[in-house]
Amino acid sequence: MTDSIDELHAQAGLALLAADPALGSARVFDSVVPNPTPDINVGWVLVYTHVAWPRDGVGTGLDAAQDTVTTTYTCHCVGATPVAARVVGMQVRSTLLGVRPTIANRLCGLIKQAVANPPIRDESLGFAVFDEVMEFDFTSTG
Repeated sequence: MTDSIDELHAQAGLALLAADPALGSARVFDSVVPNPTPDINVGWVLVYTHVAWPRDGVGTGLDAAQDTVTTTYTCHCVGATPVAARVVGMQVRSTLLGVRPTIANRLCGLIKQAVANPPIRDESLGFAVFDEVMEFDFTSTG
C-alpha cells in the first residue's frame, strides 16, 4: 500500500517548514488556511503537496514495480505587501532548497526549486493580500 509512503513524503517538507524558527508551525498550513484567517501582517505559507508515482520512473524495478516517487510542494507565500510575500518566499526557499529529506527505507534526492512566480495581488477578502507561488520537488526511490 502506498498511502503511508505518500503521507511520509508529504510530511517531509511540511516538517522542515514547521521546524524553521522564522516560520514556525503557526505560520505553515497544510492545504487549508484556518478560520479565522491568520494575521496577514505576519505572513504565512500555505502548502499543497502532490505525491506521484511516475510510470517508467528511474527506480522502476525489474519486476516493473514502481519504485520512484516524485513529491511536489506548491507553496503560496502570503503577505500584506509584495515585499512581505517575498520575505516569506525567501524563508521558504532557504528552508527547503538543497535539503535531502529523510524517509525510512527511501533514497531521497535533494529538494530543488521548479517554479518561482512574482507576488500576485488578491483583493477577494476585501483587502489586499499578496501571494507568491513557488514549487519545490524531489524524487525518492526504494
